Amino acid sequence: MPALFAIFNIFALLYLVRGVQILVKIGREWKPLHQEPLTRAKKHLADQASFFIAVPPGVIVHEFFHALATWLVGGQIVDYGYGLFWGYVVPVGDFTAGQDWFIALAGTIGSLLYGAAIWLAFRRSKASSFRCFGLRAFRFQIYFALLYYPVLTIFIAGTGISDWLTIYNFRLTPILSGVTAVTHITLLYLFWRADREGHFEAPAFETVAAQEKFRELERKTAVQSQNAPLQFRYIDTLWRGGAKHKAKYKAQQYLRENPNSATGWLLLAQMESEKQVSKKARQNVEKALQLGLADAKQAASADVLLGRYALERNQAADAVNYFSQAIATAVPSRDSLSQPPHELLFYARLYHWRSQAYRRQNQYGPAEQDIQQAIQFAQMSNSQNAAAYCQNEQKVIQHHANQAQHAHSNI
Repeated sequence: MPALFAIFNIFALLYLVRGVQILVKIGREWKPLHQEPLTRAKKHLADQASFFIAVPPGVIVHEFFHALATWLVGGQIVDYGYGLFWGYVVPVGDFTAGQDWFIALAGTIGSLLYGAAIWLAFRRSKASSFRCFGLRAFRFQIYFALLYYPVLTIFIAGTGISDWLTIYNFRLTPILSGVTAVTHITLLYLFWRADREGHFEAPAFETVAAQEKFRELERKTAVQSQNAPLQFRYIDTLWRGGAKHKAKYKAQQYLRENPNSATGWLLLAQMESEKQVSKKARQNVEKALQLGLADAKQAASADVLLGRYALERNQAADAVNYFSQAIATAVPSRDSLSQPPHELLFYARLYHWRSQAYRRQNQYGPAEQDIQQAIQFAQMSNSQNAAAYCQNEQKVIQHHANQAQHAHSNI
């Protein structure tokens, strides 16, 4: 036990340093935090604060509820400890098994009530930053109380921290433990559903105008559920703003009501392919193609996903074919450089992907030609980040080409 607390205290010191840093940052940005819009930086700060700022008082509440339950059943607290993100109380008394169960469970009840209190306190704040903080803090307290702490208790069972082992002592409290298990599973399921549906998320915006435009869009989608372009724009805005669970849930909800929407299946596939294209995402792309994608850019986007799927599985030749088809579909043969910036950036991505596929086949000549084309489109779109990324890719291709040429000359 002392060794474990020594480790906890080391972490508490690190925790304290980070917490002070966040408090200083909040103090410096106090006025901007009360202003709109809710930016990505503000969302990140809210997430950080929900852990490093909201947890220490939550630990006090958790331990106080243990103490309160002890006093209610006639016991006493003879020792206690506190270390920002951890704490304990030592109850003493002639307790029945049911009273032990009640004392152990009281801390979790306190944590859940504390999280709900933060959410209720901030949900009507005029500043979206503080509403976001309340939401994220509530989510973390639920996660801590229902998932993290029960699992932690099991793993450190021999240290004397045994709340959930006491709660689930079916030998001594079969009925109480059984009722707790049913309630616990139900609450975990509801939490999982709420998290999956994006109820703890809020999209971020760079300007007040964009945030107001989204609110108007949200009002319209609520009353025009069958307006496909409106719904897709709403879902896309959620996704781009970082409310990704909510965006996916809304897309799935729309598809349940409109299963023949090719655009809907493609949109869902794109959201499911942020990092890698899964088999499920590929199936959704194929479903979209079967239903028919009328828009050339959508058809090209579908081919890109299929190309990425092939490339991720080392099927480079198939990937080249898919990316070539996407380029032929989307990039106009004439005046391609006179297109709007967002279209030029899309073209740059197409050529970049095909360049990757060529490089995987060790075809460095075509790979460099494509990456040069990608650089040109990126520069014309005025995206410095995209241009710099493609230029770095070009250096990688040239490096591999030189290595291959050197190896060939030594044969």
